[in-house]
Amino acid sequence: MWVQLLRRVTWLAAAGLLGACAFSPTSGQDPAPRVPYLDDASFRRAELEASLVNPSNAYSQLRLARYASGDGADWERLPEWNPPVEPIVASELDAPGGASTTALSRRAVPLALPATVASEDDPALVALGELAFHRYPTQVGAYFGVGLTSRSAAARYGLWVDETRGVGGLVRARMADGSGAVSLTCSTCHSAQGAEGDLVAGLPNARLDVGAATLAAQGVPEGAATGDPIAAWGPGRVDVTTTAGTEPVRIPDLRPVRWLTHLQQDATVRSRDLTALAIRIETLIITSGDQVVRPPRVVALALAAYVRALAATLPSPDGAARASPRGAAAFASQCAGCHIAPALTGPPVPLATIGTDPTFGLSASRGTGAYRVPSLHGVGSRGPLLHDGTIASVDALFDAGRLAPSFAGRLHGSGAVLGHLFGLTLGAEDRSALLAYLRAL
Repeated sequence: MWVQLLRRVTWLAAAGLLGACAFSPTSGQDPAPRVPYLDDASFRRAELEASLVNPSNAYSQLRLARYASGDGADWERLPEWNPPVEPIVASELDAPGGASTTALSRRAVPLALPATVASEDDPALVALGELAFHRYPTQVGAYFGVGLTSRSAAARYGLWVDETRGVGGLVRARMADGSGAVSLTCSTCHSAQGAEGDLVAGLPNARLDVGAATLAAQGVPEGAATGDPIAAWGPGRVDVTTTAGTEPVRIPDLRPVRWLTHLQQDATVRSRDLTALAIRIETLIITSGDQVVRPPRVVALALAAYVRALAATLPSPDGAARASPRGAAAFASQCAGCHIAPALTGPPVPLATIGTDPTFGLSASRGTGAYRVPSLHGVGSRGPLLHDGTIASVDALFDAGRLAPSFAGRLHGSGAVLGHLFGLTLGAEDRSALLAYLRAL
């Protein structure tokens, strides 16, 4: 029933009829229950403060200074931004010169926003979040113009092409000055084509090459910027922290967010509740937009609700245990100390304990001295692993050969991939069973 309602509301949104959907209370009914995140600045401030693990790093300091602070620099004073947008569709890549990066058509419309929200659990809120996931502009991405000249160019920079959803989640959006520009949506980084060729929302786009597109848009010949940190990002990684580009991390899998105890690779934010996730999304959009506009708060809340709902798309660990009972036993002995059932995650792990590259965990921008423990729900279809995306798969993660300087399977850079030693001493049969269990998750 819930899936049918979600599909129905999404269809109405696509048809331009979302404004007529049942967001507003019926005349004569009691007012909708209050959702504090939407209308209580003091509540938002308290939630922000409670969610920040390390108040002294740059990420926290900026938000403490600007989010619901009550002073003249408060982000609350920024204009709310819900511009006309239109998805860039696949057929545009077949036109001479490819897709336009600036000219909006009559199809461009803003999201139709509700006057009220009944509750955080309202299915219509989740439906709005799904629409915003694929349509709301989160960051101007003019550099991806290099990937919109043809289908081969899109493939070169890792932009998926879907006949229904469009090209890489990119949209044309009307800027504040009236111009049009290519913008990323959540779907650009956090959707990918699955094993059956279908587009899977929340799955990290391991082929997306933001660094290569950025350099190409600057006119830098391919292979000529070997000393530039951005050139070292490679597919599936971005640096959303530094202006120098020196702290790239793996694009995360959003499907298991519901189970996480902390957000961001270095556990910068406690995932206390839906509000903490909404604030994370809201402030991400603000900072990605150079702190000149803010998203409608209901859009941030809807995106949070939709991202949490993605957990329903993942398989149950019970099926993995049935597929490989011996693997489930190996998991219990080797992995369950950190990846605790049923969430298959747990509290952050100190850098010295995990032993992987500590650079990001020590970052002055977001560092906490620890890395979050990713939920292993969905790990079988996730792609590159570890916070920096240096390991291609669970098979490589449990290959003791990766500790040797001669290891040839490292995805970024060369040589050994150290740390995360758990399970490396398993015998061949137990290792094979564990891998079968993890692939089924």
